[in-house]
Amino acid sequence: MKSYLVKWMSVVALACLFAQPAVAAKPWQTLSGCHLVDYYTNDGDSFRVRWNDGELTVRLYFADTPESNTRFRDRTKAQAAYFGITEAQSVEVGMMAKTFTRDALKGGFTIRTRWQGVFSGQKNSRKYGIVSVRGQDLAELLVANGLARIHGMGIGGQTWEEVKRLKALEAQARKAKRGAWGMKKS
Repeated sequence: MKSYLVKWMSVVALACLFAQPAVAAKPWQTLSGCHLVDYYTNDGDSFRVRWNDGELTVRLYFADTPESNTRFRDRTKAQAAYFGITEAQSVEVGMMAKTFTRDALKGGFTIRTRWQGVFSGQKNSRKYGIVSVRGQDLAELLVANGLARIHGMGIGGQTWEEVKRLKALEAQARKAKRGAWGMKKS
């Protein structure tokens, strides 16, 4: 049953990756000199950023870190099932991911974005982005450390290559028992 659930969730995750957005995305823009803003909603995969004398909230393409609290019970349950751990352990991994992201982003980072909103129709909603820190993709770092599942919005032509890279990183993390993959369901 567990194997079936994991396979089913993988199919759903891939379907989400390749779903076309309702509104055409804008051309890519690179935001340099970004800095993390200490904000109460920051998480491992979504966080407030200071850039160009303003602020915005960025949501990573491709990676979904577990929630760092139990506010969204359905998400917490799905994230726990993906890793084969308890909901309490999933929240623990969410806190680890939040700390990992905060530490990784110290000193500044770059964002590539198409200004695609996470929830269409919301004027000031989060925007999807690819975050690079010291030349490394944050989503890939999170997956490689067992702190995120492969999940989220696809970005067109790069999607297949990125999913292959992420699946290889996830397999290595699972084999090495990093992050959530090293936890035993209690």
